[in-house]
Amino acid sequence: MEAEFLNFQNKIIVIAGACGGMGKAVSAMLAQGGAQVIALDLNEEKLVELCQQLPGEGHGYRVCDFGNIEGIEPVIDDVIKQYGPVDGFVHCAGTGEVRPLKMSKYPYMVSVMNVNFFSFVELVRCLTKRKAFNPGMSIVGVSSIGAFYGAPTKVAYTSSKAAMNAAVKCMAVELGGKGVRVNAVAPGATNTSMRQQYESYAQDTDSYKINQIRQYLGVCEPEDIANSIAFLLSDKARMITGTCLTVDGGKMST
Repeated sequence: MEAEFLNFQNKIIVIAGACGGMGKAVSAMLAQGGAQVIALDLNEEKLVELCQQLPGEGHGYRVCDFGNIEGIEPVIDDVIKQYGPVDGFVHCAGTGEVRPLKMSKYPYMVSVMNVNFFSFVELVRCLTKRKAFNPGMSIVGVSSIGAFYGAPTKVAYTSSKAAMNAAVKCMAVELGGKGVRVNAVAPGATNTSMRQQYESYAQDTDSYKINQIRQYLGVCEPEDIANSIAFLLSDKARMITGTCLTVDGGKMST
């Protein structure tokens, strides 16, 4: 899918976690389609670098700590004040930290849920307030196929993604009357720094080798995920809401 096929001219799209592998790919694809990208992430230096590299003009950024839920609303209020109502939102922010169950104490569980799930809910809440969005707004959360099956050490991570999938359905129903669509994309194994970190300690395990076989089309690239996100954000997907699209190289079919 070429970015030119999807027209985002005069659209303002907020991207959380814009400096990660998927976030960068999504930002670049939307900017190529004419969107004005407002990037959110924790590292200001990386945000500045990203905005300088994006095609087009008018892009902006805000430093945002997705683990600090109470600090999100002032950031979004500032974005709306400067840039006006938005047309789209993508939640790419996330942590892939895993621990065995015996080490998954409450503070750790909360820290993962804050970044992967509660920040998503809070950002959607703030971006869908009165005068914060334009009619036809589209929201896409990046979930994971891990939400659909069990794996050791991933109680916090997979729970956070499953929570996102459930929330998307409820948000879609509640916000549909406002002309807002809400969907999720669930990537399979994707060539990002998070994936590379996982490979560094798991590549010799049986579960890793089995997963490699199951994803028979191969490891996804960030651009593969960005293609799907861009489609769901676009008017081409105007009748799609409340769903989770798996982009997994066939893994869920085995």
